[in-house]
Order: sequence, then structure tokens, then C-alpha cells
Amino acid sequence: MFAKQFVSNEIFPLKKSDSAESALLFMEDWLVKELPIVESGKVLGLVRKANLLDNDDKRIDQIMDLHIDSFVVNEFTHLFDLMKQMNQYELNTLAVLGSDQQYIGIVCAKDLSNYAFAHSALVQEGSVLVIEVSAIHYSLAEISRICESNDAKIIHLMIENLKDENNTLLVSIKLNKQYLTHVIASLERFSYKIVYTNSPTDPNNSLDDRYNWLVKYLNT
Repeated sequence: MFAKQFVSNEIFPLKKSDSAESALLFMEDWLVKELPIVESGKVLGLVRKANLLDNDDKRIDQIMDLHIDSFVVNEFTHLFDLMKQMNQYELNTLAVLGSDQQYIGIVCAKDLSNYAFAHSALVQEGSVLVIEVSAIHYSLAEISRICESNDAKIIHLMIENLKDENNTLLVSIKLNKQYLTHVIASLERFSYKIVYTNSPTDPNNSLDDRYNWLVKYLNT
């Protein structure tokens, strides 16, 4: 999960002598927005696609950006930090340096995203719930306890702040259970508002099941 694992074998750096026109062609082929300029193993700067569009008659060294601190990472930078840095600085590539500060290669946002999804709980079987709750009343411990009391475990979670006057949160949770009828009923009993679920109707949810659930509810 570290930068050196994601170095691309298909994307290469530019040289100072490259033309803006050729650099633009490379970026369009590789679907990236910026590339490093590297000479003798050193990252000298970077060039952005937006700048190339206005200067396609110039050489790279005439338009390159020398401020590379936000663009370079070391080889042991974790996947989460790579994604955070790309989002913070609106990048879709980063240049990777070794312990000797020598250039190793380029990591691309698309590769990080594909890896993160393939190795996340999102690919596991289960269903999704989206809960609306005010920030002051949000408690992951309580939500988890309610879910687990119905034999369902949270395997992935994402929180979106709506930034409204009530400081409302949308809490998206992926559970390891397909049928969530009982989980939803319990959450609603604790005044959680369910705004979305992709859980199908449980075909085994017979009248007997409903009666047994009612008895369990009354005894808690």
C-alpha cells in the first residue's frame, strides 16, 4: 500500500528539451493532467496540461513549474496519504522519490483508485444504508451496536456533511448482510432516519418472522 508499489510502467517523465506540443500529446494519451520534468534522476519541476494549451509553441523548460513540494512523495508514502495529496492539490499524478531523493517513477490516480476499490469492503457481499443524523447526535458506537444486535456488521462507512443549518450528516454504511429489514426497524426505533437502502425485500420475511421480531422488540 505504499507509493513504490504503484509506480506506473506506462507513464514516463518529460525532459527539458521536449516541446510543449509533444508533452500535450503524451498527457492526452495517458489521460493525465501533469507530468514531472526529470534530468539525471532529479525532478526539476512539473508541467501542467492547462499551461501547455496556452503555450504549445514553447519548450518545456520555458513553462515548467519549479514548485514541486506538493507534487513529489517518497517511496514509503501510504496509499491514503497519496490520495489525500492528490485531492488537496488537484493532481492526478505524483512523482515518487527514493531515499536518496532520486526519481523512481510516477503514480497515477486511476491506479490508486482501482486498487483501493478492489481491496476495500465495497466489493464484499452485503447491502447499503444511508442514515441522516445531526452531527451532535452521531455515534458510530451506537449505530454499530444496533446493527450488530441484528447480526449485521459494518464493513465500510463514509460520512458526508451537508453543511446545512442543522449540521446534518449523511452516514453511508455497507453491512455484511443482504437483507436489512430488522436493522432498519431497529435504527428507526432509535430515531435514525433512513434515506436510502439497496437492500432487497427478504423473501423469508413471513408473518411468523414478523411476529417473532415483534416479540423480541417488546422484550428488549
